[in-house]
Amino acid sequence: MRERGFSHDQDCPVLGRASSHCAGFTMVEMLTVMVLIGIMAAILTKPVSGAFRASARRTAKREASAYLFRARTIAVQQSRASQLVRNGNILKIRVDSSGTMVQLGTATDLGAAYGVTVSMSSSPPDTITFDPRGFMLTPPTPKLVVTRDAAADTICVTGLGRVTLRSCP
Repeated sequence: MRERGFSHDQDCPVLGRASSHCAGFTMVEMLTVMVLIGIMAAILTKPVSGAFRASARRTAKREASAYLFRARTIAVQQSRASQLVRNGNILKIRVDSSGTMVQLGTATDLGAAYGVTVSMSSSPPDTITFDPRGFMLTPPTPKLVVTRDAAADTICVTGLGRVTLRSCP
């Protein structure tokens, strides 16, 4: 009499194989799969890590531009001069309080947070000043450059205080 899933001469359920072939994969099959996974990981590592680095640079650029927008907005809202100050990779906002510049909020270290380098071309160096109307007082158009590896993103501020992320004059 035949039970369900078994044959007379074989004792492997359902598959109909001999008992020595019933369980698992062979070592050759397992090694083949492991080698294929390793090759795929090696191929995908560079593009994926490059995407993470580019994403970190873009995020740092957005945060730096947010600091510029915030400095200008504070100048207009409070009718006081404000500054964006860069010290290395650290950005902070200072506001005029009866002739004394006072830091407003917290400083952000973009180098530690995103692994980028921040540089600035302005005069005086490392400071962008907005007057109470939101106009920029720094003479030439300052550029804030966020760099990671070989790629760089630039943020510019026009004389009227407009922050541009795409095209710098």
